[in-house]
Amino acid sequence: MLNKDFYPTPPEVAAAMLDPFDIKGCIVLEPSAGSGNLVQECLSRGASEVLTAEVEPKLRSILAAIPNSRLIGGDFLQLQPEAISHVDFIVMNPPFSADEDHILHAWEIAPPGCKIISLCNWSTLNNYSYGKKREQLKQLIEGYGNSQNVGAAFEDAERATRVEIGLIFLEKPGYSTEEQYEGFFMGPDEVEAQGQGLIPYRVTRDIVNRYVEACRIYDEQLAAAVRLQNVLKGFYGGDLGMQVTQDGEPVSRNRFRKDLQKEAWKYVFKRILPEKMATSGLRSDINKFVEQQSHIPFTERNILRMVQIVMGTQEQRVDRAVEEIFDKLTKHTKENRWQVEGWVTNGSYLFNKKFIFPHLAELEWSGGGVRIPSYGGEATKIDDLVKALCSITGKSYDDVKFPIGGMDRLHAGSWYEHGFFRFKAHKKGTVHFEFLDEDDWAMLNKRVAKIKGMTLPENLGKKVKSRGKGV
Repeated sequence: MLNKDFYPTPPEVAAAMLDPFDIKGCIVLEPSAGSGNLVQECLSRGASEVLTAEVEPKLRSILAAIPNSRLIGGDFLQLQPEAISHVDFIVMNPPFSADEDHILHAWEIAPPGCKIISLCNWSTLNNYSYGKKREQLKQLIEGYGNSQNVGAAFEDAERATRVEIGLIFLEKPGYSTEEQYEGFFMGPDEVEAQGQGLIPYRVTRDIVNRYVEACRIYDEQLAAAVRLQNVLKGFYGGDLGMQVTQDGEPVSRNRFRKDLQKEAWKYVFKRILPEKMATSGLRSDINKFVEQQSHIPFTERNILRMVQIVMGTQEQRVDRAVEEIFDKLTKHTKENRWQVEGWVTNGSYLFNKKFIFPHLAELEWSGGGVRIPSYGGEATKIDDLVKALCSITGKSYDDVKFPIGGMDRLHAGSWYEHGFFRFKAHKKGTVHFEFLDEDDWAMLNKRVAKIKGMTLPENLGKKVKSRGKGV
């Protein structure tokens, strides 16, 4: 037995999960893929690709051999939103010993509009009093989906259990990015047909030329393999071939071009766009866009068009970043319906001058201090808030960026100052923030009021008006 949570999904259960949906042509994530039963079921129903994650090395080798599936991670709980920003469905049979953790994480990183179909231990849904995460899951299902008891569905399975199984359907509220990217593709259909380009920057010309040359070299490798077969035909007993591999695994031509193009776009945006614009929302949008449009010609003309579009939609991304962190913080108020930890410090209808952010800090391995790690969705949200504040206030991101990952050995409970905030971290993971500049705080709340259609308290409105800055 590989591990105590390995329960392959029976065919009839997989059918019950997928029958209500049409997944033909869709991108699916199976985050606890096991030996691939759900992966195969999704592909048999016409999914164009199934992304997988699996912690068990022996099972990962099985998954790697399934055509039209792609392993993107080991521990699903470490997977970040930008890796799956283009998926349409998350179909999962998570480990029953931690199913609430996996379902809540799936919801956290799922892109807007994504549908989540998950099995779970029915007791996770039936015994909500056993923990705050189960209460959170209950509220999530009530707000965005439904659940049902499918009984002892694994009783006659490949690995049997008489545990009663629950089936959860969730749909994350969506927004559309298609309009802001409409008309992006302006170049020719073939990567080889490059013109002189429209951007006079050496960086764009260099990366486009390198992309085109890499595609040509790959095709030359395939052509050489064909020539080798023709030379040996008739007198050499075995088939010889040449292939491009990555980490020891063969890489198909389409996969190579798509991955190469994604990395090239990341390089372009990192070099051309100001860092303060690179919110997690933008990274997710770019990943989704490129994943869904693998026929994009990577031309200088298209780079120019994409940069223009990104620059022109910055305000919408700032609004999205502000709204997401506002909704997260106001969820952690003293009295909230989400059954999560809350504090009087966090307000319900605006950013308080002081606020508390959960699950941001962690204990150091040694020394007894705390640190704010550079990975994880929580750190990303703080960085997004700082970038939004830079856009709203006009301050330089390089001067005020929050030192995520760059401040080790913080003393728990001690105050520090940097950028927009005065802050202190605690051993249980919470970080307390306080705005250093009252005007920054007021301008941020004006933006929140505009986004949410709310009226500011009178003293805040006067303060922002007196600044006279456009927000």
